[in-house]
Amino acid sequence: MTRPPRAADLPRCAYAATPGGQVHYAEAGAGEPLLLLHASPRSHRAYRHMLPLLAPHFHAIAVDTPGFGGSAPLPGPVTLPALAASLVQLMDTLGIARAHVFGLHTGNKIAAALASGWPDRVGDVMLAGQTHSIHADHAERNAGIRDFLARYTPTHDSGDPHADALRNWLGAHATLDGYWWPPALLHSRHIDAAQIAQAEIRVLDYLQGWKAVMPIYDAIFDFDLTGSLQRIAARTLVLELLTPAEAHFGPQGPALCAQMRQARYATLGDADGSVLESRPADVVGRILAFMQQRAPIAASGRLP
Repeated sequence: MTRPPRAADLPRCAYAATPGGQVHYAEAGAGEPLLLLHASPRSHRAYRHMLPLLAPHFHAIAVDTPGFGGSAPLPGPVTLPALAASLVQLMDTLGIARAHVFGLHTGNKIAAALASGWPDRVGDVMLAGQTHSIHADHAERNAGIRDFLARYTPTHDSGDPHADALRNWLGAHATLDGYWWPPALLHSRHIDAAQIAQAEIRVLDYLQGWKAVMPIYDAIFDFDLTGSLQRIAARTLVLELLTPAEAHFGPQGPALCAQMRQARYATLGDADGSVLESRPADVVGRILAFMQQRAPIAASGRLP
């Protein structure tokens, strides 16, 4: 049963000084820890509508991936295991022994790396994404991600680092224009403050994280998602976001679930990467439905 709201349910932001650098996060609620991992190039702000909904049930912690939002970049090469290790450092710093974890797009791969590499630190795992993000075949998944990425971050290599730096900067400005003037603002008959606030948040996220986009996607292309899933012992939910534009792939969630020991499958129809903000109650509903049948992690997951 959901308890009445209380002061701890109000989202609050903080920094954790970890061995790998400052990690920024937003949190709400009290109880069992639930890490929330965002897509690229987003930040904790993507979970701003979900945090109050999760707060009556969990200590929900929306983490800025290193290099995005307010978090410092990794001190070394960007790999998915290194990003997962940064979460372990965050948990150590916050005194959290075990946490459930939910990840969207980039976040689902970091979650898989965390659950497979540090199984004793993870409770339940929830992997969400559009079909291109959870394709079971490595080559097909990378091709789908590259097609998706090409719409936002064109790549080039002239051999002249100064020219490439300038083109990257100009390309970032062009991409920023797309976030500043999304179709909803350009073509809607009625514009409200929420639409403008959403555009502003996307602009802020991109400005803070655009330099980290290509390094993290290179890490994603190299990541063995299927191998990681096969090593996950935790209860796992695969939440596939189905869109007409990706119907040609066919549903991929069942094939992904087949790689794991304790996996369940759920879908959200007509849902894309903005679903955390456009339909937060639907996402939280899928999380709560999955978490109903589980053993709680002791002592709110905190280290003694």
